[in-house]
Amino acid sequence: MKRNWLRVALAGALLAVGPLLILHLYYGGVQEVLSQFRDLQISYANHFSKQIQFFIEGHCRELRDLSSFPSIQRGRLRQLGSDLETYARQIDRTYVKGISLYDDSGKRVCATGETANDSMPGGYRFFPWAKREENREKILLLPAAADRQSLTFILATPLYRDLPDSKDLRGGVFTGVLTFTLDMKKFLVSQLDASNPKMNLNQIWIMDRDGTLLFGPDHPEMVMRNIFKREASCQSCHFSFRYAEEILTKREGTFDYRTKTHPKKIAAFASMEFENVSWVVVVNASYDRVTGFLGKSLREHLILFGIIVFAFSIGSALVIRKERTKVRAEEELVRWQEKMAERSKAERALELERNKLKGVLDSMSDGVYIVSPEYEIQYVNPVLEKAYGPLKGRRCYEYLHDLSGACSWCKAREVFAGNTIRWEWRSLRNGKTYDLLDTPIRGPEGAVHKLQFIRDVSDWKRAEKALRNSEKRYRQLVETMNEGLAVQDEHDRWIYVNHRFSEMLGYPREEIIGRPVSEFLSETDRAVYREQVEADGVSWLRKDGQTILTRVSPKTILDERGQFRGSFAVISDITERRRAEEALKKSEGQLRALSSQLLSAQETERKRISRELHDELGQSLTVMKLRLNFIEKNLMIDQTELLKECRSGIQYIDQLIENIRRLSRDLSPTILEDFGLSAAIRWLIHNFAKNYATKVTLSMMDIDSLLSRDTHVVIYRVIQEALTNIGKHSQARNVSVVIRKDSTSVLFSIQDDGIGFENGERVARSPEKRGLGLATMKGRVQMVGGDLTVWSEETKGTRITLRIPMERGESV
Repeated sequence: MKRNWLRVALAGALLAVGPLLILHLYYGGVQEVLSQFRDLQISYANHFSKQIQFFIEGHCRELRDLSSFPSIQRGRLRQLGSDLETYARQIDRTYVKGISLYDDSGKRVCATGETANDSMPGGYRFFPWAKREENREKILLLPAAADRQSLTFILATPLYRDLPDSKDLRGGVFTGVLTFTLDMKKFLVSQLDASNPKMNLNQIWIMDRDGTLLFGPDHPEMVMRNIFKREASCQSCHFSFRYAEEILTKREGTFDYRTKTHPKKIAAFASMEFENVSWVVVVNASYDRVTGFLGKSLREHLILFGIIVFAFSIGSALVIRKERTKVRAEEELVRWQEKMAERSKAERALELERNKLKGVLDSMSDGVYIVSPEYEIQYVNPVLEKAYGPLKGRRCYEYLHDLSGACSWCKAREVFAGNTIRWEWRSLRNGKTYDLLDTPIRGPEGAVHKLQFIRDVSDWKRAEKALRNSEKRYRQLVETMNEGLAVQDEHDRWIYVNHRFSEMLGYPREEIIGRPVSEFLSETDRAVYREQVEADGVSWLRKDGQTILTRVSPKTILDERGQFRGSFAVISDITERRRAEEALKKSEGQLRALSSQLLSAQETERKRISRELHDELGQSLTVMKLRLNFIEKNLMIDQTELLKECRSGIQYIDQLIENIRRLSRDLSPTILEDFGLSAAIRWLIHNFAKNYATKVTLSMMDIDSLLSRDTHVVIYRVIQEALTNIGKHSQARNVSVVIRKDSTSVLFSIQDDGIGFENGERVARSPEKRGLGLATMKGRVQMVGGDLTVWSEETKGTRITLRIPMERGESV
């Protein structure tokens, strides 16, 4: 045992030296790689600076060639445009965005390509320089006033025209400026693709020797700004500008730098000189990118070393464990024998409990089954076996659902994880809905099984759905009914009101629920409402202070023990109806008074006309008759024709006198005033029977003392109108008139056996065809507080019934 420990300690010491060697090799490799990469970066920087210089010098030659064109030197505008276009096609249009010609004032004369400015960018600096004679044929490179990241430059040369008489070859007149607009960005991209496709434009930045950053994708906000003119905001990005100041003092070299927003980088720089400009071209790369493969190699070596250490540890542990195992084996054997005895005892007890559980499950009315994690059914109770048949070794999805694989809706995974789940499931096999309870249970081997109880709740679900639909329909009915509906509890507080009742009171429903009923009732109506009886005219107080009248139909709510638990009421707003009824009563009173006045005026007019007919027309006819009698007496016997005419005229006058007397009596029957209503009715019936040859039976008691004088006139006129209608329209052979009294009123019944009519047909007629007879009769009867009803049926005759209250009143 001690020897094993010494071997383990020696091997551990040797393994401790391994990480030190790996780290030493790593740091040596990093320095070697960085040295080689810096040399490569310097070569890239020199390459790009020379390519930029060659690029600019090449276009300088092209610019000088173009400036010597005769059309430019002599100002031939017609030929100028075509010469520029032709030359533009000959040179590389990929990097020359446009060619522009400006006059001596800086205004554009002609241009090709993408040039769009009418005036030359940077012209305020260039034109004073170009107008100096010593700068003739020189070229100036200027940055274009465009997007900071565009890297566009203007290559410009002044144009001079020689004077014809000048002997000085350098003499001439400044005529303008010829420019190329160079796309340095596209040029650099093409050089990157040719030199190293893995590099991109973000690894290059260019700075003027005076400290102005011309191009820098990492710091676009610093482009065209001088590093020596720093602001306080620069400290948020840079630790220091020392590395930038250092490269301005050297022609080439390498350096490392880091900013607050970017990781550490390795950079190399080289100079580029051209006439009026001196640039520094910088090529950088991420430090992590350069040394990344070494870090990966370090991780791989450390992982390998860790595996070796782990294998050594496992081997050492196994050796030690083997020794310990020998010692513990005998102890474990004794404990195992004791545990086996205890386990056997526990298994017997568990088997007893399982038998008890099986007996309980067999006696249940719900379906029960137990399934293993492999979906093998361990038990089904008789209910399921009766429904699905013998098990025959089938799995649960085969036995219950006739499927070839596990059910997609099965909750077995959650149950085997130790969760009890209750859920509903609808069988596609029989269309029934089941309430399922899944719970984990330990099997005989100790593994977790699923115990599921299946209860058929299809009928309950249908009843529940029907109940919900019924509640929905009744709630919709209650919410859309025209009457208000409110429910209160046993403490007289609202627990529900529908939308219509909320509108009646002018409150939102939320402001009504929970408040006492008494807050919305007037003092006089609180006791009426508490009595829980149907009542009209119950007053409610609206939110705006107004009062509304309602009809309340309450119904008490009792619990199963018959105790009061509240009430509900249907509440109808009758405010407008009451107003309409009052207005109608007032209108009816006014109409009745007007009708009375009209009838009184009519009777007065009838009397006047009757007197005039009797007194004036009757007397005139009497005088005419006397004169005809005088003429008849004075005629000769032989004047037979004249005698015959006189006698015929006298007979006609007698007939006229009789008709006038009858008309006068109809207009104002003196018999009614002289002998009373009973005598007038008998006389009226006698004349009717005589004039229309109709049999009339009369049953009448003495009623003169029971009614007022004005009522006598009304009754006489109604009976007169009824008999007239019978004579004109009914074609009746028999008429019955019955007049009797009861305790409070006098009843008049006039019935015939004529052709009759349908009440609906009479109502459907237009007012012109319907006439005013019945309407006038009803108006007269209502004027004295009576009631008139008409019954008629085709081929069965007509019956008119009047009921006049017994009272003695004065004239209306």
